[in-house]
Amino acid sequence: MFEAVKRSEISSIKVAKVDMENFRTENITLLKKLGEDVLSMPIEKLNSQDALMSNVGDLFKSYKRSSNLLAAYIGLENGSNVVSDVESDKMAKDLRINGKNNGYDATTRQWYKGAKNSNSVYVQPFYLDPVSHDSVFTYSKALYKDGKFIGVLAIDVGVEKLQKQFEAKPGNAFLIDNDKNIFVASKPSQIKDGSQNTTLLLDNLKQYGEFTPFSIPVAGVPNLGMCVPVFQYTACITEPTDKVYKSINKFAIIQIILVLVIVVLSMILMYFIVSRYLSPLTTIQTGLNSFFDFINHKTKNVSTINIKTNDEFGQISKAINENILATKQGLEQDNQAVKESVSTVQTVERGD
Repeated sequence: MFEAVKRSEISSIKVAKVDMENFRTENITLLKKLGEDVLSMPIEKLNSQDALMSNVGDLFKSYKRSSNLLAAYIGLENGSNVVSDVESDKMAKDLRINGKNNGYDATTRQWYKGAKNSNSVYVQPFYLDPVSHDSVFTYSKALYKDGKFIGVLAIDVGVEKLQKQFEAKPGNAFLIDNDKNIFVASKPSQIKDGSQNTTLLLDNLKQYGEFTPFSIPVAGVPNLGMCVPVFQYTACITEPTDKVYKSINKFAIIQIILVLVIVVLSMILMYFIVSRYLSPLTTIQTGLNSFFDFINHKTKNVSTINIKTNDEFGQISKAINENILATKQGLEQDNQAVKESVSTVQTVERGD
């Protein structure tokens, strides 16, 4: 029964792990598609800041709205950022320039350097965006056209999107970052209330390993916990021990009821099966009783056993019927002989 509860906990934490993996995969795919659309334009529409400002605005704004992005942008070698975000929306523009004139240098940012030094998509760990004031993940990728570096394309995806996925799932799952803070949780209150001892959770993960349950207190209440790494984060799940035991007891009661139902149904089924297969014995018994009554002169007629199946009962009935008929015939012949003898004696006595 405990194994059943354990499997349920493993299933819940796997759902959390898969949600995070799918979230990452979907956003990487989205960034790559945006990059393909940008690079499908002629080089002359991409080879300068002015060219980008004139040609990618509609595309960025379309992606931002359709995919619920916080921002879509390209960081340039001159440090400027061609961006579509909440600020450009406030200005009723498709794009705006965020650059050195307001103290911003894209080339110093982690998302820029990570992508520029990589041949694949760079995923920056979530952080608080100073513009939208939302916690975001940034996915970035260096763009090259005809061997020329265009810039680093990036999208900001709000953590809220992942949070909604967690809230929609059963169980008490949450994600822990490298600073041991919970940033996504099935129960949003746990993000800030400090009820989870993340240090102890991570220590237990090291001690017991992935998908292995352990005991841990949560707000002074004994809980059953389990953790598993997901990229640079950790997915965990905790459930109160009394709730787990209630689940075990409920499962045990259900099992007992099912066993009792199966036993009763089996007995009923067995009764009908035995009754059906042994019913020929009653017919055989009736036939034999009739035969013995005939032998003992209780009746003048005897009937054969009416079983015509090809099974063992049919073969037995056939053998008995043959003996009944043979015995009946013999008795009838004996009776006839006796009658003839009596008739002869009577004739002799009369002197005929």
